[in-house]
Amino acid sequence: MISSLRRTGLLAVAVALMAACSSEPATSPTTRVAAPEAPSADLVGSLLNSLHLIPVLQRTTALAAPITVTQTVGWAGGTLSIPQAGVTVTIPQGALTTPTVITMTARAGSAIAYDFGPHGITFAKPLSLKQKLAGTNANLVTGLLLQLGYYPDPSLLGGTFALVSELISGSVNLLDWSFTAPVSHFSGYVIACGRE
Repeated sequence: MISSLRRTGLLAVAVALMAACSSEPATSPTTRVAAPEAPSADLVGSLLNSLHLIPVLQRTTALAAPITVTQTVGWAGGTLSIPQAGVTVTIPQGALTTPTVITMTARAGSAIAYDFGPHGITFAKPLSLKQKLAGTNANLVTGLLLQLGYYPDPSLLGGTFALVSELISGSVNLLDWSFTAPVSHFSGYVIACGRE
């Protein structure tokens, strides 16, 4: 039943995304464009199988506005931190070969989600994302289920759920009540507290 609901929900999102990408502005009323063919079952199935619907860890106090930090990081590595969001990203020595401007944005709202730039960059060594769990709805049970979820597009984020294309295992430190996971490429990440 859950799998059927998941597929139905993901199908609706996939169709909406495809429709949004193919819509044309109504600036030329005399030009007729043939309706696009329905996507093949293989394409829709592939899209559905590549996305995971996950519940997103929530802040107990929402961020009123996005918070962005930027730093130029080279071969020696570096650290970006947003204390108000409880997040720190450590870039190890050798992860980058040339000086690169790295940007991290904590998204506004309750969902624990971050956008990173430059979009699409990959690293020679994985970075470490550490999220403090104080001030979130995490507890000892959900702490065991935490993962990092990669979203390729912010339109896949909802308030309490997100569609992600990759789930990354991490670890919870009970001593300082934090979650840490590796990051090997950039775009956007959420902290997931379980699946479906």
